[in-house]
Amino acid sequence: MLIQALQQNQEIRSASIVTDGGGFFNWFGGGAVTKKGTSVNRSTALTLSAFYNGITIICNDYAKLPKQVVKKVDGNTDSFTSHPCDYLINERPNNYMNAFGFDSILLKCAILKGNGYAEIIRNKFNGQVESLQYIDESETPVIVKKFEGQLFYHFDNKIIESKNILHYRSLFSDNGITGIGIVTFAAKSLGVALSSQEFAEEYYASKGIGTGVVTTTKEMKNDAKTRYGNALSASLSNSNPFKVAVVDEAGSFQHIKLTPQESMFLETNKHAIGEVARWLNLPVFKLKITENQNNSNMENQSISHVSDSILPWAMINQQEYNAKLYTVTERMQGIRTDFDISSLMQADKKTEAEYYNKMIFSGTMTRADVRKKLGLNKIVGLDQPLTPVNMQTQEQINKKLNSKTND
Repeated sequence: MLIQALQQNQEIRSASIVTDGGGFFNWFGGGAVTKKGTSVNRSTALTLSAFYNGITIICNDYAKLPKQVVKKVDGNTDSFTSHPCDYLINERPNNYMNAFGFDSILLKCAILKGNGYAEIIRNKFNGQVESLQYIDESETPVIVKKFEGQLFYHFDNKIIESKNILHYRSLFSDNGITGIGIVTFAAKSLGVALSSQEFAEEYYASKGIGTGVVTTTKEMKNDAKTRYGNALSASLSNSNPFKVAVVDEAGSFQHIKLTPQESMFLETNKHAIGEVARWLNLPVFKLKITENQNNSNMENQSISHVSDSILPWAMINQQEYNAKLYTVTERMQGIRTDFDISSLMQADKKTEAEYYNKMIFSGTMTRADVRKKLGLNKIVGLDQPLTPVNMQTQEQINKKLNSKTND
């Protein structure tokens, strides 16, 4: 009945949230084109080195976040590596992809298309997740529909409940359910950068010759000027790497160089990097622009990159994992997924050593905790917190005073 209602009921169809991750917007960027008529879409946008690099940085930083299944009970958080989902999110979500590639491709789809999807395959007897199957929308477009207060995903001639779909959604959405790809809004800005790139390609292809003027001391008729100009143009514009142009009868050739406006247009590529950084919410130095940068402010911007660029993706997808990868009983038992964002904020060895030293001697972390964070094996006797002798609670002080009085 549900399938028939979703497939045949016109009112249900009209209630469709979005189709193909773009909705009423043009999927490939709102129809923007360059001066040469090149459409601004995902593929052409990725020919911009800054845009390609920015997308790669975000996806790689997110994909390399350590993820683990944990169990929270009475305020304590313990690793739950024996849970089936721990292997899926850390090693192989399915038979043909590793976890890094899976996370990277889903996030790339979310940024560029607006949405990335994976079907959650469960064991039909106990309901536990067996695999996460990436859905390639180039082969099977996904349509999201709402019916009686529930979401359903329609693809490949089947309808799946939302609880069985892992949905990576763009951070920008007009309905809170499906996302809109970044190229949709950045098309005009990226189109200027693409036009600049095309202009630079044309200019350098002509070896910088461009336009020239021939002057001569002898008067020439119009038809002679035309023949003369065509012959000289043919000589200078041929594809041979070595060119020689002969100017007869005391004539001279003067190259007209780039106008100030044309020179500024070539500089647009540099400006485009800043535009891309703003669209992707990245520090400019991440896109290999290090002018006016030093180690101090780059370190601060690295922290900003983690908190502004990566943490939002980690939070929204962690919530998606927690809501859909575990049964109701497991969630009630405190089982959840934990994304370790601190792994992206590692400092140099000296700063890191000072940090752990302070954490140990303040009693915040044990030496065993630090060894675990560093990936070192356990050593017996290091799991007790250390407390400086000059830092005690009032209860400890009273206990010692009472002990001395009794003595």
